[in-house]
Amino acid sequence: MPSMDIVFTQILVILLYVVIGYISGKAGLIRPDQRKYLTRICTDLILPFTILSASSQEVSQKELTGFALITLLILLTYIVTTAAALGIQTLMKTKRPMKITTASLLTYPNCTFLGLPLCRALFGEIAVLYNAVALVAFNVLFFTWQASAFTGKKFSWRNLLTLPNIATGILIVMLALRWHFPSPVQTVVSNTGAMISPLSLIIIGVMMSENRLTAVLKEKRAYAVTLIRNLLIPLTLMLLIRLLDIDAAGKVCLLVYLACPCATLTSIYAIQNDMEPEFAARSVLMSTLFFAGTLPLVIFLGTRFLQ
Repeated sequence: MPSMDIVFTQILVILLYVVIGYISGKAGLIRPDQRKYLTRICTDLILPFTILSASSQEVSQKELTGFALITLLILLTYIVTTAAALGIQTLMKTKRPMKITTASLLTYPNCTFLGLPLCRALFGEIAVLYNAVALVAFNVLFFTWQASAFTGKKFSWRNLLTLPNIATGILIVMLALRWHFPSPVQTVVSNTGAMISPLSLIIIGVMMSENRLTAVLKEKRAYAVTLIRNLLIPLTLMLLIRLLDIDAAGKVCLLVYLACPCATLTSIYAIQNDMEPEFAARSVLMSTLFFAGTLPLVIFLGTRFLQ
């Protein structure tokens, strides 16, 4: 289990990468169109290599079964969170754009761009496996229901055939059959996959530079989203995570993923479909800013409660 000194050190490292991105954005070194291109490189090129790099792990049948149970737990968490958010807002007679966007903000964490770099530094390559599990649950619900709710279009199974999902399927097969890449191939896969940590954090910094922080901090509704997304949901889930038959470090790693701020993908879909775009962007940025303060509290409580 990581000490709090290590946690704070890694958070500082993350913030420094974000600062590099922020300065690059403000200086015009990375423009908004270039940031979108870098985001695609990160998700469609580098992330699959990051996922496949975990194939070097030796995983038992019991651990594979545990990963399946974790996938179901995360998926169930997303479904319950979405249903609760929609139900409460329906009672409040919230308009549809705000209702759909708020449900997405509360449900989906930024586990890949923020959770993965942090957990990889704290827990090693096993964190990649937990990220792959979280990513499967994320994509299954987001690209079946959430994306259709944003666009108003019918769901297509092709939406699930993303490169990260395909890489996750290959990873599961390789782990189950105990297949490994030859050493030179594993080196290339691991080194390419390792690029996701600095690049994803720099992208977040660039995204922050595109918005006025004063406007973000004036968005009152974003404070409620941040409190629920960053603190209330992960702290509530600790009760269920404690029941999982995995080691304590794995439980804390999973908790960190679930404690991540609002997913950037929510902001992208809200902007593209004119579904409360400013509120979505400000909520994502605010939850990301406060993440540096809320995460240590979650980890501190998790390391004591999940032993």
